[in-house]
Amino acid sequence: MSPSLRYLVVRALLFVVPFAVLMIARVPWVLSLLVALAFAFAASIVFFGRLRAEAAADLQRMRDGRKRADAAPDDGDVEDAMLRDDDLRDSQDDDGTGPDASARP
Repeated sequence: MSPSLRYLVVRALLFVVPFAVLMIARVPWVLSLLVALAFAFAASIVFFGRLRAEAAADLQRMRDGRKRADAAPDDGDVEDAMLRDDDLRDSQDDDGTGPDASARP
């Protein structure tokens, strides 16, 4: 199981368990929600720092993986390349060095 998925499961359990216990104890749902959120946040910060760091590193690896040499280019990169090619063609046409330069008088 990847660190990101483990961290997600731990955070979900840290919220769901206290929320369910408080709801069974007939605490109003708004108060149960707030207490469960506060507990999940505090417990994940205090006790699961290493798991959080591993999850962050895993997400960074996944993000960097899209930039591999064998990965498909992003749409933005393709569009930028097309615009650069069009600008280069326009500048060559303006100074007479483009492919149509021989056809001009």
